[in-house]
Amino acid sequence: MRRTPAARARASTSGRSAANESSARWAWASTSGSGVSTGHLPPPGLARPRPAVNHASRSAAGGRREPEGLVERKLAIFGGAPVRRAPWPEWPVWGEPEERALLDALRSGRWGVGGERVPAFERAYADLHRAKHAVACCNGTIALQIALVACGIEPGDHVVTSPYTFMATALSILAVGAIPVFADVERGTHNLDPRSAEAAITSKTTAIMPVHIGGRPADMDAFRELAERRGLRLIEDAAQAWTAAWRGTPVGALGDAGAFSFQSSKNLTAGEGGIVLTNDDEIYLRAWSYHNCGRRPGGAWYEHTFPGLNYRLTELQAALLSAGLERLPGQQRRRREAIAALERDLAGIPGLLLPDPDDRVTAHGCHIFMVRLDPEEIPVPKAKIVEALRAEGIPAHPGYTVPLYRQGFFDWFAERPAPGGGRFADLFPRPFAEYELPVCEELCATTIWIKQDVLLAGPEAMGDVAAAFAKVLEAARAGAFGKS
Repeated sequence: MRRTPAARARASTSGRSAANESSARWAWASTSGSGVSTGHLPPPGLARPRPAVNHASRSAAGGRREPEGLVERKLAIFGGAPVRRAPWPEWPVWGEPEERALLDALRSGRWGVGGERVPAFERAYADLHRAKHAVACCNGTIALQIALVACGIEPGDHVVTSPYTFMATALSILAVGAIPVFADVERGTHNLDPRSAEAAITSKTTAIMPVHIGGRPADMDAFRELAERRGLRLIEDAAQAWTAAWRGTPVGALGDAGAFSFQSSKNLTAGEGGIVLTNDDEIYLRAWSYHNCGRRPGGAWYEHTFPGLNYRLTELQAALLSAGLERLPGQQRRRREAIAALERDLAGIPGLLLPDPDDRVTAHGCHIFMVRLDPEEIPVPKAKIVEALRAEGIPAHPGYTVPLYRQGFFDWFAERPAPGGGRFADLFPRPFAEYELPVCEELCATTIWIKQDVLLAGPEAMGDVAAAFAKVLEAARAGAFGKS
């Protein structure tokens, strides 16, 4: 009979340790077939176990109290045994294929322009996402900027986007002289709300940029209909959404263009890198020219027909990405199995809210699995819950703690000279400090992330995640953290 998360949390330390060691050995062995070395010490794919930290004295000094009845399940943050001592997979995963690819690129003597690895990677990535064209570039922020320029977004234009995202979403818009206009997000998906997005459209709006946050596709049915009806460009911020799919079609070319990131934390990485996908020939030609000093495909080296810059990807990066692309399907399959296990095992834990199901999401990008604390049942700041989960051996993450429109870099832009004269602030439909988007603000206060490197441990390890949530939230409901 399958035990509930609460029952697993009450399991003996010795039984849990044995299971975790077995899980760690499995995860270690699962990478060896891809060229990762094995031996008596953890290989590059796994972290060494970290000793549990006894927080009892710090907790006492901080005035925290341990409620009666929780002695048997004492939180690790108060000096109890953690749910998990076994290591989690390290990131990035690499081995002999990556070493060979890098050495081959190095020995080729072509590290930049004129090599064969960048075009080969572009073709492979486009094929994986069923896109006609791809333009690889130096990073994901620049990929968004290239997509905006290629789609004809000009200084002073308004682009409606999400405030629950990384700063690059808005910064790329500002970098081309346009203005980000924020709309609220959906509580059950963390994605841009199509109804709020339509309400945010102004007479200067030329594009909508939904974000597939965490790898979960936004409502592309609604956004495609809205963009077509209002005559707007649709640009996908797919920085976290490799291999994600909406109604069976991969994201990235569902709109006019889409941008992905290969930064260090991403599911496919070369340390840095990005790529733009499109099915539109004209958008592709502008994107290619803009990222390659204004040249034309097949044109002369010193012929510059467009005001482009040098945003090219290197052959060394493409070599790493091509090797990583071979690993990606298997890794994504393992992450999706982990998400399915979390959806099953976290369901029913009081005070924890899961993402809304949607059959139209046929593949998750698996960068982040997001859950929410119910403030009615868990009146505790999420920072305390995250700290307690980490003490239990679960590397939970607080995610975005403020909406993007509360970030300070907007103040800097507000005082900068605007295209055509005046200040940038004169172009804003309203000061960013005046934005109040209640769902986004609620999510920033209540959302906890489980990131892709944890998901890579697979479904076997997700029982520990569920057990830790059950243990910590039970203690929170019992008053273990005092008043919020």
